[in-house]
Amino acid sequence: MRTFLVLVMVLLVPFFAKAEDDGRPLWDWGIGLGYVRYADYPASDEYSQIMLPFPTFQYRGEYLRADDREGGRAYLFKTDSWSLEFSGSGRFPLDSSKNKARFGMEDLPLVVNGGPQLVYHSGGTWEFQIAPFFSVAAKNDDIRANGMLLKTQVTYRWEGETPGPLDSTILITGTTSFEMNAASSDYMKTYYEVDSRDVRAGRAEYDAKAGFLSTNLSYYQRFAAGRSAVYFGASISDYSWSANRQSPLHKSDYNVGWGLGYIYQFGESAKPMVSPEDTQGVINRYRQHRRDQRLIPLE
Repeated sequence: MRTFLVLVMVLLVPFFAKAEDDGRPLWDWGIGLGYVRYADYPASDEYSQIMLPFPTFQYRGEYLRADDREGGRAYLFKTDSWSLEFSGSGRFPLDSSKNKARFGMEDLPLVVNGGPQLVYHSGGTWEFQIAPFFSVAAKNDDIRANGMLLKTQVTYRWEGETPGPLDSTILITGTTSFEMNAASSDYMKTYYEVDSRDVRAGRAEYDAKAGFLSTNLSYYQRFAAGRSAVYFGASISDYSWSANRQSPLHKSDYNVGWGLGYIYQFGESAKPMVSPEDTQGVINRYRQHRRDQRLIPLE
């Protein structure tokens, strides 16, 4: 019951928080320590975990954003309500000898997805996204095309502040997202294909196909005071409608992952950030430059 009450209080924070001041720097850097628990691969019933220190760098510029509010994105074109951006996602590699379902098979590669995403912004808090990502798989010195991943997502964002201990102020940032994913056959083969040479008891030959992959609900929260910040995030993915649910490598309809971290900021720029409302795309800037050139009088 105590855990449930704490969770309810955290989820209610965005509805009672006051608006946060946008007086953040253009960039800042620091050092963090993070822990992440995640499924070995989509629809696996086994999990891996990582805990390690890492450097941090956040940038809040006119064309490029890489921070805890907007994630990582580069604006290609932007209006008051729409933006065309470059973004991405990825998955960790896996040593197959450490996973019962994949034991004796090739190791899974590092997978990086990236490409354009079209975003509709509503009221500064809601976002609707669609993104056809190109996928690349890397293992040792081998880098290959890995098909495509199509993502559609709805995100609710909030910022605010709440009183902290000793008259301090705790700044709050958070997101809740719901997404649906589909993938090409090449992408699906990476995780669900079973070749004849990998057949064994309980692992029949299987030819992976393109189609629907998953739905995902995720939650992220950041609490910051002074130079310190604490992060928490969790997600649950549903693979019960997956096109490859009959694969012998599909071991669970649900995956639950979570992570937490601490960051200490050591330095920052004297120049303030560009507010999200003042960002623009590189295409906007190019078009404005061309208009300015045509307005220059000839001598």
